Amino acid sequence: MARTFAAILLATLLSACAAWPVAPPCPPPSEAEGPVVYVAVDSWHADIGLPSDELTGPLAYFRQVYPNARAIMFGYGKRTFITAPTDSLSEYLLGPVPGPAAIQLLGLSTLPDAAYLPGETVALHLTKEGEAKLEDFIWQDLAKDASGKPKQIDSSRVGILFYAANSRYTLLHTCNSWAVDALAASGLPLDSHGVIFSGQAMARAQAARARQCTARQINPAGASSAAR
Repeated sequence: MARTFAAILLATLLSACAAWPVAPPCPPPSEAEGPVVYVAVDSWHADIGLPSDELTGPLAYFRQVYPNARAIMFGYGKRTFITAPTDSLSEYLLGPVPGPAAIQLLGLSTLPDAAYLPGETVALHLTKEGEAKLEDFIWQDLAKDASGKPKQIDSSRVGILFYAANSRYTLLHTCNSWAVDALAASGLPLDSHGVIFSGQAMARAQAARARQCTARQINPAGASSAAR
C-alpha cells in the first residue's frame, strides 16, 4: 500500500519528466574519436556514465571498486532518500526536503546505451581536458575519509554503492541539476538553471548532442571541437 501511494505521489510530482526530444539522426559518438560521456535517465533520475577505460584521473580509484565494469554510472540525491528501502513511505514524503546528499555508483558490464532502454541515453563527445574537468567535478563532491578515500556510507544493494557528498541536496540542487552541472564543468554548452526534472536534464543533453551532430555534418573532423 505504501509503495503504491509513493509511486502515485512521485508520478504526480514528476510528471514533467515524461518526455524529452528524440535523439538527432547522426551516428553516436565513438570512443575511438575521443572521450565520451553518457547521460542516462531512468524515470525521475538522471545519471552520468563514463567508460571505465576513460577514468585515468582521480575517478580511476573506482576501477578497483568495479574491476570488471565496462562503464561506471554516477548519480546524486538526498542521502536518506536514495539509500532508503523502496517501501519507506516517510522518505518518499520527505524526499524533497533539503538535506545531506550522497553520490550513487553503479558498475555496468556494457556501455550505457546498451544497458538502458532506447531513448533513455544520450552520448556526448568530450575533449581530453573536458573529461579531466568532469572527473574533477565528481571527485571534489565526494567526501573523503581520514585516509583520503571516498567515504562509503551504504552497500546494501547489489552492485550499487553510495558515498557521502560534500554538497547538499535542495529543491534547486537535485540529482538532475547535479548531472547538468557535471556536464557543464566539462565545458559542454549546458546550463543547469531551472533544471529540476530528469526530462529537463535530458532535453539539455539532447540539445548539446544536436550541436555536436551539426558540427559533424559541417566538418566531420570537428565534432570534438563542439564539445568545448
